[in-house]
Amino acid sequence: MSVSNKKRAAYPFYWYTFLFALMVLVIYGYFFVAQKSFIWERDGFSQHYLIFKEYLEIVRDFLQQPSLGFKLWDWNIGLGADTIHSYGYYVVGDPFVYLGLLFPASQTELAFHVLILLRLYAIGAVFLIFCRKIGIAMPGALVGSLIYTFTYYVILNATRHPFFLLPMVLFPLFCLGMERILQRQSNTLFIIAVFLGAFSNFYFFYMLTVLVFIYALVRYFYIYGKKDITKIVGFIWTAAYSYIIGVLLSGILFFPVVGGFLQSSREASSKFAQGLLVYPIEYYIALIRNLFIPGSYLWSTMGFSAFVILLLPCLFLHKKRYGFIKIMLLIFGVMLLLPAFGSVMNGFSGPYNRWTFVLPFFLAWGSAQLYNYRFQLSKRDLSAMAGSLIFFSLITGASVWVTGYRFAYVAPVFFAWLMWGVFYIGHIKQQNRTLGTIDKKGLSFLLTALVMGNLAYNAMDYYYPWGQNTVSSLLDYGTVDKLYTETFEGAEKLIQPQKAEEIYRIGVTSQDREVKNQLVLLDRMGLSSYLSITNGEVANFARKLESGQFQLIQPIRNGVDDRSIINHLLNVQAIVTEEKNEKYLPYGYQVTEKKSGKERSFIVAETTLAYPFAYAEDVYLPESTFEKMNPVEKEAFLSYGIVLDEKQAQTEGLSLFDKETEAKKLTIDIFSEDENKLTIENQTIKVYDTSGKLMIKLKDKNEMEQSAIYAYLEGLHFEPVKSQGWKRDPINYTAVMKMGKQRKSIYQSDLLSFSAYMPRDKMLFHLGYQSEAAASDTISLQFDREGSYTVSDINVLALPLNQDYQERVRQKQEQALEITAFTNQKVSGTIEQEKASILTTTIPYASGWQAEVNGKAIETLRVNEGFVGIPLEAGKSKVVLTYQTPLLKAGIAASSLGVLLLAANQIIHRKKRNDH
Repeated sequence: MSVSNKKRAAYPFYWYTFLFALMVLVIYGYFFVAQKSFIWERDGFSQHYLIFKEYLEIVRDFLQQPSLGFKLWDWNIGLGADTIHSYGYYVVGDPFVYLGLLFPASQTELAFHVLILLRLYAIGAVFLIFCRKIGIAMPGALVGSLIYTFTYYVILNATRHPFFLLPMVLFPLFCLGMERILQRQSNTLFIIAVFLGAFSNFYFFYMLTVLVFIYALVRYFYIYGKKDITKIVGFIWTAAYSYIIGVLLSGILFFPVVGGFLQSSREASSKFAQGLLVYPIEYYIALIRNLFIPGSYLWSTMGFSAFVILLLPCLFLHKKRYGFIKIMLLIFGVMLLLPAFGSVMNGFSGPYNRWTFVLPFFLAWGSAQLYNYRFQLSKRDLSAMAGSLIFFSLITGASVWVTGYRFAYVAPVFFAWLMWGVFYIGHIKQQNRTLGTIDKKGLSFLLTALVMGNLAYNAMDYYYPWGQNTVSSLLDYGTVDKLYTETFEGAEKLIQPQKAEEIYRIGVTSQDREVKNQLVLLDRMGLSSYLSITNGEVANFARKLESGQFQLIQPIRNGVDDRSIINHLLNVQAIVTEEKNEKYLPYGYQVTEKKSGKERSFIVAETTLAYPFAYAEDVYLPESTFEKMNPVEKEAFLSYGIVLDEKQAQTEGLSLFDKETEAKKLTIDIFSEDENKLTIENQTIKVYDTSGKLMIKLKDKNEMEQSAIYAYLEGLHFEPVKSQGWKRDPINYTAVMKMGKQRKSIYQSDLLSFSAYMPRDKMLFHLGYQSEAAASDTISLQFDREGSYTVSDINVLALPLNQDYQERVRQKQEQALEITAFTNQKVSGTIEQEKASILTTTIPYASGWQAEVNGKAIETLRVNEGFVGIPLEAGKSKVVLTYQTPLLKAGIAASSLGVLLLAANQIIHRKKRNDH
């Protein structure tokens, strides 16, 4: 390519860079002035920035000391988790993340922001390349790039979920790669696109695969028609083997991440499309209302450029020019209407339309073409555009009439009318033959300015205080790292383990709801994690014990409702919480330290009853028997022995548990405090006023002495009061139990709550430990939503925690594994016991853990419904546990094969090109 041709090729990118910088300045300039970051106070703080920061640190450590290996397991992620499984969804395959290594560790927050803007820039730059390759000329391609880059999906996720921007970079590459295959050109770009998609994020790669398949099928018939259908076989073969090569190339990451997903808590999600045949009516109203203003419903993210109002009629008037785009948009429009499609695109889970990132691509494509025909519009075109404008003006008027006036609602049609005016003036001047070069440049400049103004206004309305004010939910720039270190105001540093080398975990109370992933950066072992991919075995453990705080992406959280035996079992030696939460400390934890901060005071409470990290146990109970117990009996049993799958484990030499646990049901009376507000009859509680209380009175409060008290609701089902309007009645509610100083709540999420919906037909409330006869003999139950609550059974249970329990703990502590090495991928130690036993650990069960006992490989067992166990013979044993990410070696082999196939593919294509 000559120098002049290179300059001509770069010319659009000069203009795009200038206009992009101008848009960023206008939209995000306020962030700089107000010192606001792009870090959302919720997931941005708890997940995105935290994981970005931690992962960069992991990579830096590996690069500095490669001999130590890459950290494949991290004890600070919840109870301990695979690093690739946990972070693969967020950062591991994102190529932009690795650019963060160019920044010093002290500038990680700056790197996070720069890379978000770089992603935004890449979105438009890739679209510009796509336009150039398929023959869309510069002015339209440039405007289309801006429309694609600053659509609401991008504006939303720039501050909510930055890694959601990557599919918008990749989809044009997928389409361009497929175009080259359909044009019988090289398949290399498609292979690279597939590799990047599979490597970067398996979740969006699934969507990209479905979307590019639809694209290819429609595009083939659009280009070649139905005359010689047999030709499609060759294209399918080329696309298929190219796709396979791309997936194989990504195998080093794709295989382990997908394997982790299939073993995660996500696998047990709700039923297909949440059982919906159609969406609620407000969804369809939102689709229309949010077309051109920032807004989304069930992740159907619209907020398109007002230029699209003028494009829509042209899609039907000019079949040759816009026919393919029209077909694609019609297909996607149908997909938006039915929950089944949303569920399929969401991996057969809830009906959420995260795939709508694809819509701006086709709308920007059509807009780019329309812009290039801005001075060739007919009177018919202008009339159709005016009709579209009138229609959407009426829709806007109706919306304003219902919801009240905001300029943001009328802004799209206002901008669209001005754009139409520019088209009209150009048309009139063209008809009168007075449209000169200066006029064209002036009108083009005005039209581009209106497009940019509309996009900028939409973004500012979403962010700025005078609009939706989402900037108020963002952290101040420069404060995030300090917030992590101040999670406990440094109180965690005051913990004094009984032995310097002791392995222990830190817990929190049920009231510490904001403690999620912070222990990762504090470099402390804990319980809680808040991640999209979580070990399914940990989730299974939490489900079996019916933890009221359980969520699919947070299975162990909030101190497991302050349940004593579970905290002890999980090796929680210390609990750190705010001083005001002292009354929620589980049995056995005593305050040892206090740390006062500027606004909050924290306490450290420690116990001598924590189970060892690993210990020998010879008493067992089959899973089938354990399953029949209620959750309090299950918790009680875990102080006696372990749970085993008899089909997996050899039980010879072990003792079958044949006693009764001490957990008992208490005698109670149930009545309404005020029947005008709440009634109970025939297992149905009717709530007329949310201040109404169901009272549970214990007949003998002495039964609670030296016991942990639980209230247990079974057979729960809620029917809300039917509203008179057209809106769907949500089914979310919170149940609150109070007893003495204890107040516990459990939340039932709504059917359409993304990531959180799980029907709770049972609820278990831990109401604290009673050292003496209870001061209060009454428990109150409230529901925060009016309606009918079916409850098949209500029980109060007591779990004695006394000297007998303490003695059982002491026995476990005496049988502890003496740990001699403890690293991220290796645990080793020695133990000696008189009889055959199971080494019981609190390592979440994963197939990647391999065990050796006295130099001999031993197959690990799953014990206690989710943890690693190792069978031991009587006598002294030297135990070594090592971890290797499952499917990592297979992934490396797949990537190696992919490289060979790619090389062979290149040789074959080069030979074909030379032959021609």
